[in-house]
Amino acid sequence: MDDAPQPADGSDEVVTFLGVRPDGIASVVDLLPSDNIQDIRGRALWLLREHASCHLIEVWRDGILLERLDRD
Repeated sequence: MDDAPQPADGSDEVVTFLGVRPDGIASVVDLLPSDNIQDIRGRALWLLREHASCHLIEVWRDGILLERLDRD
């Protein structure tokens, strides 16, 4: 994960990323301690590039779906 975007703000907020396959199974789970939307979107896009099995990334914080990014 050396190429993955890293948070620069030292935030304690943790975001959970779920990489979801076309069949609805989350095959990838990742965490990022950040509340910076640019860091969060950068990580989601990086996960889509790195994990071909995922057709979308769901971004969650505290049980709330923040965003869903797909390959389209």
